[in-house]
Amino acid sequence: MNKKVLIMRNFASTVNIDSYNLQEIGLGKAFVNKGFECDVIYYHDSNSFEEVIYKSENRNLTIKWTKAIKFMSNSIYYSLLKKSKLNQYDIIISTEYNQVMTLLLSILCGDKVYLYHGPYKDNNHNFIQKIYDQIAAPIITKKIAKTFTKSNLANDFLKTKGFKNLKTVGVGLDIDKLNASNDKNRFTELKETSSTTQNLLYVGVLEDRRNIEFMFKVFSKLVEVRTEVRLTLVGNGKKEDLERYFQLAKELNIDGHITHIKQVKQSELKALYQKSDLFLFPTSYDIFGMVLLESMYFHLPVISTLNGGSETLINGNNGMVLDNLNEELWVEKIYNLLCNLELRKQIGENAHTKILTEFTWDKIVNKMILS
Repeated sequence: MNKKVLIMRNFASTVNIDSYNLQEIGLGKAFVNKGFECDVIYYHDSNSFEEVIYKSENRNLTIKWTKAIKFMSNSIYYSLLKKSKLNQYDIIISTEYNQVMTLLLSILCGDKVYLYHGPYKDNNHNFIQKIYDQIAAPIITKKIAKTFTKSNLANDFLKTKGFKNLKTVGVGLDIDKLNASNDKNRFTELKETSSTTQNLLYVGVLEDRRNIEFMFKVFSKLVEVRTEVRLTLVGNGKKEDLERYFQLAKELNIDGHITHIKQVKQSELKALYQKSDLFLFPTSYDIFGMVLLESMYFHLPVISTLNGGSETLINGNNGMVLDNLNEELWVEKIYNLLCNLELRKQIGENAHTKILTEFTWDKIVNKMILS
């Protein structure tokens, strides 16, 4: 009989399983490929039902949509809090130490619970967080079987909460899904504007945490010294934020150099990255950043601030981490890379190798089950 894994997403929000960045599904597929049966628990606000979304030989990856009690950002899956339900699993992976389900699972069946944690800063509920850290964190650290973090920053963060014997495993990429992307038509204009035009790419929410205004100011200074360059933004944001950002673009006289695409399909990802020359990620905070994995896998050099993903993935030979929102510094680094095709190719190749050898979901599962 195959061993069985349960992966729980403990956040009280409904997800779209057709989106390309659901980590639980990528992790679950990798467990199935390694010989496990796997169930993934996702929150549903009205119904509980199941659907098999992936098969390998006689093993299934099953999504179990489950109703829950919502407490702040937590999902408390009350129907699962029975030993008769939990005993069918050999491994139970729970996300984030500060989710109530992690505490409850550690009490009920801690010897089979693997914590998989990403955040590296406390949330805004400081008083509640302090109480939780004093009461719940010691119980979790004592009872759970293993603790894995998505980044070295998250590893250091959990140490401040009393966790020991931590292992950073990172986040994986579902390369089969990415390689199936080949819808090119929508992005032909990114390279056909001019044979010499270079394209900078940003993918993510357009919000202040991502320092969009800083990126626009950097880009405006870059355009002064390198005119044949474009900035492509992929992502949406609040209406008032978008209006403010693009008003700034007009004031900086760069709006004619910017392409804004609110959303892309899974099938368009490959073409999007391959039509670009550099990826910019000036975020103030990001747990990991799947877009970093995607960019690096597609040989696209990354310039990023320090965050969970960049600190774990980028070593200087496969990308660039600038822990400083200095406009002149960013312009200099971007300009130098745009002027050096061979260096971009070498960085891109090193980045691709890093992801392929260490950060596919199969590699992440290996780190977990062999630890």
